[in-house]
Amino acid sequence: MKKFALIGNPISHSKSPELFRKAFPGSGMSYDLIERDTVEQSIACLKEKGYGGANVTAPFKESAMQFVTDPDPVSKAIGATNLILFRNDKVFSYNTDYLAVRRMVRELRTRLCKSDYTAAAVIGCGGAGKAAALACLDEGLHTFISNRTMKKAEDFARTISGYLHELETISIAEADSMLKNADGSFLVIYTIPAPDGVLSEVLKSYSQADQEPTCNNPDSRITVIEANYKNPCLNPESGIRWLKYQAVESFRLMTGIAPDESRF
Repeated sequence: MKKFALIGNPISHSKSPELFRKAFPGSGMSYDLIERDTVEQSIACLKEKGYGGANVTAPFKESAMQFVTDPDPVSKAIGATNLILFRNDKVFSYNTDYLAVRRMVRELRTRLCKSDYTAAAVIGCGGAGKAAALACLDEGLHTFISNRTMKKAEDFARTISGYLHELETISIAEADSMLKNADGSFLVIYTIPAPDGVLSEVLKSYSQADQEPTCNNPDSRITVIEANYKNPCLNPESGIRWLKYQAVESFRLMTGIAPDESRF
């Protein structure tokens, strides 16, 4: 039996084991939670117990990269991974958050019957925020990233300069003003783990789950994707979809098999 896991801390609330077991019964794989205090302890446990790899969540998405010998282009560019795989003596890294966000952007454009979402603002510059920013850039969106510690956002923007497209950094106050005065279709990806009021007033008025824009109701000046499915306050459905899509890609990379998504 192939053994995989999720590492991070805290993760006792995670839906990942349930998701994998429900979606992929009979796949010949097990999926567990491994919660340790440090990423070093987590990686050591995976290797000691013979796991084939693991999904990686906060706060280890960036620190896990120190153990990687063979990063894929995306995880290398952003310095963060949410999937590591062990093969012989090598450790491979991938970022399925990036793949999930690209798929969500494409689906959003299809649902709105339009292909011209003009810009995206990513709020937060942790592992998920970096993956989301790169995904938006690669989908051709004029992309901004904002973080409470601006140096982190600025360092990231410099790191990927010349990768494919340019990423702009703005302060939280500038992001707030820009969204309040947006005159075109704007996508906001909110990756702060526990929304605490940052931009919440301007975003909440556009992010009710039962008011998502469609072709028949195209009031889409601002559309919100929220990474946080654990304690959401902006768009709960989007967080679950993000979790599902990154899990689909993780399973494919873990097993080499495209899963039957109807099992979700």
